[in-house]
Amino acid sequence: MENFYEKLEYLSKGYVDSAYKNMSVSLLSSIRNGNFKKSKELAEECFVSESTVTKFSKYLGFSGYREMIFFLKEDHNSFFVKKTTKKNKNFSSLIEWISLHEDFIDKLCKAIEVKNVQVNIFGSYQLQESISLLNKLLLSFDIDSKILYQNVLFANTKISKQAVNIIFFSGRDNETLEIFLQEINKSKKQIKNFLVISEKQKNKVKFECEQIQFSQDHSFVNRNLSVMMMCHEIANKLSLK
Repeated sequence: MENFYEKLEYLSKGYVDSAYKNMSVSLLSSIRNGNFKKSKELAEECFVSESTVTKFSKYLGFSGYREMIFFLKEDHNSFFVKKTTKKNKNFSSLIEWISLHEDFIDKLCKAIEVKNVQVNIFGSYQLQESISLLNKLLLSFDIDSKILYQNVLFANTKISKQAVNIIFFSGRDNETLEIFLQEINKSKKQIKNFLVISEKQKNKVKFECEQIQFSQDHSFVNRNLSVMMMCHEIANKLSLK
């Protein structure tokens, strides 16, 4: 069928039978708008019989009109519908994820607004960019915030005041982070933990915390986008205070 579209465009130029030209023009329009007519509808539109529509389909290399329309619909869905739907679905899933966890974000905002609270942000390597944005956001609201990266974790195990730990746990680089979190939560200091974790890592963190999970279909990119969208929601809520 590789020459099908070339044939259709050639026929639409009117170099052969005018009936074939009219049907070709109609089909090309259908390819653009996805409105594929039945054989009878095409015949009436182009002032031909249904048998002529069948002959036209066979001329283009199909067994009949039904096979040709099936082929056109499949191509239309592949090149127009599916790509658009996938793009919209990905963005919609991020919005839905934020909406589903509004209560988590509310509790987090209330916790970090407490006077003299120390906010510690922990994150897997794959989320460095997005947690850096979160840290800058909190600092812009005069919240005592800092990121504890894994290479300096054990130099920062002491907590001198009430703390809120925001933990992003995903990817495979979590062994040191896992050990550190176990140690830091042995502290008798008043600590509140907020954990965002991937499905595969959910059994690695075992302590009291407010917890949500990344969506199972969140890729590396989508996880970072999810954190960034969370930052946007946090900024909105802090701005209203």
